Amino acid sequence: MKKIIVLASTFPLSNNDPTPSFVMDQIVELKKKNNDIEFTVLAPSYQNKKYSENLYFNEYRFRYFFSRFEKLAGEGILPVLRKNFLYTLVIPFFLISQLLATLKLINKLKPDLIYAHWVMPQALIALICFKLTRVPFVFTSHAHDAEILTKLPVIGKLLLNTIVKNAKSFTFDSKNTEYKLKRNIKKKNWNQDKSKIIPMGVNSNKFESIESTEIIEISKYHDKFKIVYAGRFAKKKGVESLINSLKEIPEILDEIVLIICGSGSLVNEYFRLIDKHGLTKNVKIIKFFNDIPKLKYIYEIADLIVVPSIVTKGGDVEGLPVVLMESMYFGNATLSSFQSNAGEIINDGKNGFLFDSDTNFELSQKIKYIFKRKDNLMNIKVEAEKDSKKYLLESVNYQFYKHLFNN
Repeated sequence: MKKIIVLASTFPLSNNDPTPSFVMDQIVELKKKNNDIEFTVLAPSYQNKKYSENLYFNEYRFRYFFSRFEKLAGEGILPVLRKNFLYTLVIPFFLISQLLATLKLINKLKPDLIYAHWVMPQALIALICFKLTRVPFVFTSHAHDAEILTKLPVIGKLLLNTIVKNAKSFTFDSKNTEYKLKRNIKKKNWNQDKSKIIPMGVNSNKFESIESTEIIEISKYHDKFKIVYAGRFAKKKGVESLINSLKEIPEILDEIVLIICGSGSLVNEYFRLIDKHGLTKNVKIIKFFNDIPKLKYIYEIADLIVVPSIVTKGGDVEGLPVVLMESMYFGNATLSSFQSNAGEIINDGKNGFLFDSDTNFELSQKIKYIFKRKDNLMNIKVEAEKDSKKYLLESVNYQFYKHLFNN
């Protein structure tokens, strides 16, 4: 039995937790196909959960501060810091506590491997543990996480190079994520054989095993062209740009409705923006995230899914959004920004549509273009559904297993 410790800073408490579940989905599906692996997850304390176990993994939670201030594991570390910069003061306690908890688990379990999700802080913790215990480590980089280390003067790039040099292997969710890390790595420290591009993938089982739940507030729009955003409410998601785009296409406003589904601290900003532009009749916000029956319903009734990701002023950016691949899985027409890295799987006008979020009016004009051709999207939907098969978890997890755990 191969023992693997999985380090993650974002991990849901249960299947009903709104916290993004892609790490848990990956582990569950890997265990189903590879019963020779014993997974143990170590994640930050959240709502005072300490330990649990199930058929697929054992889960430990480490304490890192006073319970009322342990907020870093819900939305994710970066969103929490942007909401309240004072939580930066908690970060040193987080790092020390995660390191000590990992070392304690290593001593207890005698693992064969550490698998770190996110370069910072998990791969850094895995590196320190490797130096102290010689337990090898691998990591998966998601979007902007490696960039955080480069912000540290002098030592940041040195640490990043040391992580990459010592890691057994690593994966990236997009080519752009790999490029952004690789440009900071010295040639002597980069081994291309260690690196592989593997998106996180679509967990089709969670959709197939449940019935969709109708959302009454949306069902009344059956005669409208339904444009849908689904995801977290964060700056890099570009929801503000999507709302703004509607005021630029007044000629079709009476025939469309924008449905925004998700959760996050920016929701009040969205409401203010909608009110400012007089779009209350055209935009509906449904506050839920990771509710699979409702999400399935959204995918089933959508006429167009929009992934309007941007690059923020601080440089934060997407990896490759799972919602894009889920939309394709349901055979939807999808409009995605180049900044979401969708160009790596979308062929504009063939299996979806692309636009540049840095270019004024391009999003609104692309929405209008698609709306005018709404009765002729079948070929694009068929191609999207066909291409999505490459991104099912059962397919990508075989690649994860082979590259990270079996080399």
